[in-house]
Amino acid sequence: MRTLIAYVLALVAIGVGVWFGFFSGAQQEDDGSQARRDRLVPVIVAPVVEAPFAESLPALGTARANESVEVTANRTEHVSAIHFEDGQQVEAGQLLVELDATEEQAMLAEAAALLVERRTAHKRAKELNEKGISPESDVQTAFAQMQAAQARVDTLKAAVDEHQVRAPFAGVLGLRRISVGALLQTSTVITTLDDLSVVKVDFTVPEKWLSAVQIGQTVAARSDAFPKVAFTGRVAAIETRLDERTRAAMVRARIDNPELRLRPGMLIKIDVERGEQPTLQLPEEAVVQKGDVHFVFVIGDDEIARQTNVTVGRRRVGYLEILDGVTAGQRVVVEGLVRVRNGSKVDVVDVRDGGS
Repeated sequence: MRTLIAYVLALVAIGVGVWFGFFSGAQQEDDGSQARRDRLVPVIVAPVVEAPFAESLPALGTARANESVEVTANRTEHVSAIHFEDGQQVEAGQLLVELDATEEQAMLAEAAALLVERRTAHKRAKELNEKGISPESDVQTAFAQMQAAQARVDTLKAAVDEHQVRAPFAGVLGLRRISVGALLQTSTVITTLDDLSVVKVDFTVPEKWLSAVQIGQTVAARSDAFPKVAFTGRVAAIETRLDERTRAAMVRARIDNPELRLRPGMLIKIDVERGEQPTLQLPEEAVVQKGDVHFVFVIGDDEIARQTNVTVGRRRVGYLEILDGVTAGQRVVVEGLVRVRNGSKVDVVDVRDGGS
């Protein structure tokens, strides 16, 4: 009996030993895997992108109407009728104001009657001359009198027309500044008229940027009145002379304004971009500089960091142009550089957007 009990206890001891050994081994294996993971350097990477490394020049300009005029009359006379409202959209030649032309219309009627008489006299003189009753000189005299009467009629018609104020071009009227019955002087402003279908924006460009500005080049424009709206325009003209004090040239951009949002006098913010071919670029924090040498850590598919020398070109906020050393699409370390070593395995915890 004692032998049996001893045998059972021995079996139990052996089982406990095997179980403890297996658990200890598994625990040691898990601890080793965790330790290996803990030794990996966590990093954030970003791709090398190929895009235009565009520099932009900010400038300020004032919006001006494509065409603008203060509407006035050609004669001093009383206003007899007004045919427009404040802020009205009008077409070219549309009648805006009529001035009192009673005297000119009466004189025109008299001249028209005289013209009829002169035409009849000229016709009769021709008939008598053809019959040999009157000389050729009578025909010529009658013709001259008829021509004079015609000129008189034309002059008075022009005078009557000058009593009508019409829109010189299509556009939007401003506020009405006159009333019916007012005595209008030639210097009196009736209203304003602006063609707002296109606005002009004049701004200055420094001498060093002149080579980057070309006729027809696209510019971006914004106004504080519409901060979320981006207006697109084109360079229409570049001043031939530079200001000797500022060494800057005046540039005029034309911006389509179909919804009439932009108004004359608005402050317009202009961005002029250099047009260029795409180049390689990456975030500036990815580049490490030691002396004259610049390098990055490129992460391959095996998650190993490899130190790679690069040639740096131009700089702008947040990004560097890379002339040599990497290719588009490669991943480079942007965060975690302090612990990264050449040939070390890393743990990529995030990928930053490579957009510039």
